[in-house]
Amino acid sequence: MLAVLITLVATFFIQCGYFLWKISADDDQPKIGKASTLIVLRALVTDWRFVLGFIATTAGWILFVQATSLGDISLVQPLMSAGEFLIVLLAVIFLKERLDKKEQIGVFLSILGSVALVWNIEEASVSHFDMTQLFLFISCIVTLGILLAFFSHRSKQSEIFLAIIVGLCFGAGALFTKAMTSTFASGIDWSILFNPFLPAVIITNVLGLILLQTAFQRGRASIIVPVQVAITNVLTVCAGMIIFSEHITLSRAVGITMILLATFLIQTKKK
Repeated sequence: MLAVLITLVATFFIQCGYFLWKISADDDQPKIGKASTLIVLRALVTDWRFVLGFIATTAGWILFVQATSLGDISLVQPLMSAGEFLIVLLAVIFLKERLDKKEQIGVFLSILGSVALVWNIEEASVSHFDMTQLFLFISCIVTLGILLAFFSHRSKQSEIFLAIIVGLCFGAGALFTKAMTSTFASGIDWSILFNPFLPAVIITNVLGLILLQTAFQRGRASIIVPVQVAITNVLTVCAGMIIFSEHITLSRAVGITMILLATFLIQTKKK
């Protein structure tokens, strides 16, 4: 149960950070990929909303690392989807985005799915994994990401492709995080700073954050975030079963299905 509570707090911080980044991206921010790197970095570090969002997401990530050391990645990562409701709510209230009936159903299913995820929860044991399987799984993610990046340049809805790539990055980061914390049965300690998986965790998450900000500059947060979350969830659930030998209970499978269906309903809004 502790893993669930930590995960919910983590997703609260992360989604608040996403919302601050979206506000920052909407305020005539230099376009990533078009303006020079120095100009973009200067604009970001001098924008208090981006800086505050970075602090919030960092705090959320630290809590997420702690949660993965206590629970299955196939539970912790999908449960992060509970924050999807928060960012949609913030977008409606402050960014004046509106939800149609289909999107309202999607938000409701997302909440039900989060409840189903924690129904009859069991404590997770320390996970053992095969390095070869992890390497092959990550290689497939990288290959798919490269292909999507190629097609995104030819699409009029590049923010959707970017959202999918962001989901791949965060999904890979979640897998590296689980591998990193698999030996910490009672929670993380300072020795994690010397873990060989830490650089991979940092690289995948930083890349995901850069691409997420790029996507925010091109589209709606209430579309980008659900798509990203769905991709991340699918990756972590599959990897949880294949790599970490995690058991997917019926209630957890129902919860994951609800969240994926909710994400589909939310992100297919007509323009």
